[in-house]
Amino acid sequence: MDQHHIDDLKARRVRVIAQSSGDAVQQKLHAQGKLGARERLALLLDPDSFQELGIHAHSAHPSLRERTPADGVVTGFGTIDGRIVYVAADDPGVLAGTRGRVGELKISRVRMAALDHGKPFIALMEAGAARVQETFGAAAAGMGTRFAEHFRLSGRVPQIAAVMGPAFGGPSFTACQSDFTSIVKGTGFMGMSGPLVVKVGIGTEVEREDIGGAQMSTAVTGQADHMGETEADTLAAIRAFLSYLPSNCDELPPRMPSQAAAVDSEAGAARLRALIPDSRRQAYDMRKVLALLTDGGVFFEYGARFGPGVTTALARIDGHSVGVVASNPMMRAGVLDQRNARKMRKFVDLCDAFHVPLVFIADAPGFLVGPEIEKEGMVSLASRLLNSVYGASVPKITIVARKAIGLAYLALGGRASGPDAIVAWPGAHFDVMGPEAVVELMHGREIAAAADPDARRAEIAATIDAQSSAYEAAALGLIDDVIDPAETRRVIVQTLERVAQKRRTGFKHRVDA
Repeated sequence: MDQHHIDDLKARRVRVIAQSSGDAVQQKLHAQGKLGARERLALLLDPDSFQELGIHAHSAHPSLRERTPADGVVTGFGTIDGRIVYVAADDPGVLAGTRGRVGELKISRVRMAALDHGKPFIALMEAGAARVQETFGAAAAGMGTRFAEHFRLSGRVPQIAAVMGPAFGGPSFTACQSDFTSIVKGTGFMGMSGPLVVKVGIGTEVEREDIGGAQMSTAVTGQADHMGETEADTLAAIRAFLSYLPSNCDELPPRMPSQAAAVDSEAGAARLRALIPDSRRQAYDMRKVLALLTDGGVFFEYGARFGPGVTTALARIDGHSVGVVASNPMMRAGVLDQRNARKMRKFVDLCDAFHVPLVFIADAPGFLVGPEIEKEGMVSLASRLLNSVYGASVPKITIVARKAIGLAYLALGGRASGPDAIVAWPGAHFDVMGPEAVVELMHGREIAAAADPDARRAEIAATIDAQSSAYEAAALGLIDDVIDPAETRRVIVQTLERVAQKRRTGFKHRVDA
């Protein structure tokens, strides 16, 4: 082949990159606290592993052809910790990251390659809107294939989204169809429509932050699972998240070399025991418990800012990936509400789809009650959560820390959900409702008629407490054992070893309306 063909090929590649990633473009983006698409991919992927697909693409619209290098989206594959992933990164240096038809075809190409090859798919999104020149009128009849493709990937390969700029409309649906979504503080925005469309549609002027900024998306709606303080923080979170999962549903999660946990030492065991108050009314920080139990004290919180009454986290125990669902007594004593139910259900379904064993740590006084919570459809949300917990076929290990009350106990891996191990710490309490309610409902008249109502109430409460203790549950064969909190990690490791032969792979993600 003539050398001029090779020279022309190299020149074309250089020109495409220069158009979208030249010094002037990069300086403008950096001034906004942003990186270019290729800079983002360089941080996300292992060094020198990225292979671009579709670099010669451009818009098919005559007026945009020369202004749309790679048609505004960088697609291809690379590795994260040596494992192949497929990626699509909107390019904010090309027409503000707006999406064109050719760009959508490129994304579809790598999305379906991820499905066919059993590799994770990652979308780095900054697409403010579709380009009006390419999508108006009857052309809109062909839109929407991305949603069907995301559905096909769901539960088969991990899908990850990073909202790194304005990503209203279609890209936001991509985010919400993903298994993990991170949004960058201050620059990432998601929602049905941006401020201009809202103003035209309903005549209201709003700010992007109020529609779907990082605070709204992570703490109020829960549509994003993580908030990155910077773009680098978001990209690092994606790498960490993927490290706990297999590349597809036909594999088990990778087992890493085991690291020591603080609880393995006498000092660490003493710290764990000291963390747990004797009084069930006194709060403690469940995150500190996890830091003592997990390999190296490391865990990855999922949805930390949404529904904080429950901590959901990926962690490693003796090198095994596990998904932890743990009450957080620091927040309203660990009572469950609608946000907890939504977060827990999504997390349990994620772990079940990708064969990550579930570790429940229950310390909840029940679900929140009252007319306001009923307006949120609490009965429906709680029922669907129970469906996910009961339907999960991964190994389940349940530790009852203190309070195991009613439906909250069932949602936190209670006996009826079929755990492979269920144990309690000394001082744990089992009942259909809180002890105070039981005393008043069952013995209210007797207490009122007593010569000393307070003394009689205390006497009855002591009797009920003994009848609902962990030892009584163990005596009735309803739990496997009562253990020292310092033995918790050992119980988890032994259970994972016992169930190793029963662990299944394959597609089992449920789509529940």
